[in-house]
Amino acid sequence: MKTTRIKNLLLLIVLMIPTILFAQTNYKQPMNIAKDGKVTDAAGVVVGSVSKDKIISDHHGHKIGFVDGEGNLVDAKTNKKMGRVAKDGKTYYNANGEVYLTVKDNGETCDIFDSSGKKIGNVHSSLKGVACSLHCFENGLDQATHQKPAVADVYACPMHPEITGKKGDSCSKCHMKLVKK
Repeated sequence: MKTTRIKNLLLLIVLMIPTILFAQTNYKQPMNIAKDGKVTDAAGVVVGSVSKDKIISDHHGHKIGFVDGEGNLVDAKTNKKMGRVAKDGKTYYNANGEVYLTVKDNGETCDIFDSSGKKIGNVHSSLKGVACSLHCFENGLDQATHQKPAVADVYACPMHPEITGKKGDSCSKCHMKLVKK
């Protein structure tokens, strides 16, 4: 009985070694902006682009933001200032003047760090002025507030949970009033 436990423990340890050893080799950056302006996510899928004129577009080519001549990051839909780049070119402030991102040189690229110091991406050094807008786009944040947009309450049928709607709606199958999830 005791030898079986020891054998099982050794087998478990042997099986865990490759997982531990290869954990770092599979690491990818959360976001990357290449020299040609293509923006990729952690899986390597192109999610947007940045032109040489500092115009930021999503993967469909729709303009989502740009950097104006004064270094301000501007929302393309509302033309409101979302933040600005500091004079050092390495610190980004939100619309309230609070530090939002910092960029540190790393050879031909720059690593992007959030306000707590956590590395959240990598950008080619020629495109570091658009890092803030792309970070918001990549993470589904509101570009003006840098926060997740408020989500409305979801209501569902108690008998048919796949039927959802808003407050006051009823189920299309059983006509019961939907309840808050």
